[in-house]
Amino acid sequence: MSRITDAREVILTSDSTGESWSAAVWDPRNGNLLSAFKNAGALGHRTLQLAGDSYALGANATKSRLHVWPLNNPLPVSNVWLTTPGKVSALTCTPNGSYIIAAITEKLLIWQTCNGRILATLSRHYQPITCASITKDGSLFASAGEDGLVLVWSLYSALNDERCTPVHVFSDHNLPVGELHFGHGGARARLYTISLDRKANVYELGSGNLLVSLIFNVPLTALAVNIRESELFVGCTTGDILQCNLHEPPRTVELHVAIGSNEDDSSVVFRAHKSNVTALSVSVDCRVLLSGSIDKAVHIWDIASKQVLRTIEHKGPVTAAFFAMGFENFRAPVLKPRLEVCSFQTEEDNVEERAIKIISRGRNPAEILDFESYVGNNTGSQESADTRKLETMQEEIERLKKINSSLYQYSVTHILNKIKDGQ
Repeated sequence: MSRITDAREVILTSDSTGESWSAAVWDPRNGNLLSAFKNAGALGHRTLQLAGDSYALGANATKSRLHVWPLNNPLPVSNVWLTTPGKVSALTCTPNGSYIIAAITEKLLIWQTCNGRILATLSRHYQPITCASITKDGSLFASAGEDGLVLVWSLYSALNDERCTPVHVFSDHNLPVGELHFGHGGARARLYTISLDRKANVYELGSGNLLVSLIFNVPLTALAVNIRESELFVGCTTGDILQCNLHEPPRTVELHVAIGSNEDDSSVVFRAHKSNVTALSVSVDCRVLLSGSIDKAVHIWDIASKQVLRTIEHKGPVTAAFFAMGFENFRAPVLKPRLEVCSFQTEEDNVEERAIKIISRGRNPAEILDFESYVGNNTGSQESADTRKLETMQEEIERLKKINSSLYQYSVTHILNKIKDGQ
């Protein structure tokens, strides 16, 4: 197959050793290494993220720190220190990179990227948080932990309400939740979850209802959904990956799915990994599946044939593997960032600071902050402009009235008379 996936995509991976690099960028068409992000050690499980189209972000596996790299540079951003109050166990950020959401034990902390301020601290979990995810439009985010709880939060409420409570609280899992995934649709999207309790649940955020619960015979460790949300892929502790058709839902909320119980189950199972599947991702054209495992391998699969097209070997267990858009900044000689990254401030630094920072690109900040440019030089000139506008609108109304009157007269004298003569 000459074309593995859409040329606009790249693959990002990380492993638990961090020996050669902290994270790497690969070409999905041939498996070649395109670039690497270095000098940060190993990254935590599934903490590798893209902050907009400008930076890569990851949490150190052993230290209380985040690392950020320009997409076109193997070295972290200089003079930026993203020190956190504790080791980060889960990490996500808004699609444009404006806000970073990190989990530290049972708490969620939200930072504003452009000034490093802590804007919110949320605490509703009873045990350490294991994963976090955010909707495609950045309006909602979810957290899940070892307590089996899945909490859905409003980003707006978290930033503006000191007593913010979750939009939804789902308690259908009995064991630690391993991964979360939001579909398309913003606040009315579907939320997909998997857990070691062998369940894969699908929720509808608009109503908060559990749509379906798929119950397997092995613990689940990873999940992915294609962009059409027609196929669900779940990875297991055995190394198997199962494909489920979401366009053929069961008649009941619960459906038991047994892996390996039938001789002909190879039609829905991907088999190549030798142990826990740690990461899954589907290409934008829905033709290629990416998987990572504790067995140190990242496989690129053809979904139709369920065959491994290529394997990218790593030096340690894979902690992240996903498809990402091949942004221009990956190959740009000079980075063109759409956001600014500043060192994190402590909670004490934020007590008195209430300033709003405006980040502009290609525009003089003095023009943005010039009030007169929006309302006019003085009140009199604004009132004069409003009067002229009102007069113009009244003239247009009178003109339209005359046109409507002419049309009416024409209809009466011509169309109706012709109908009468025809009778």
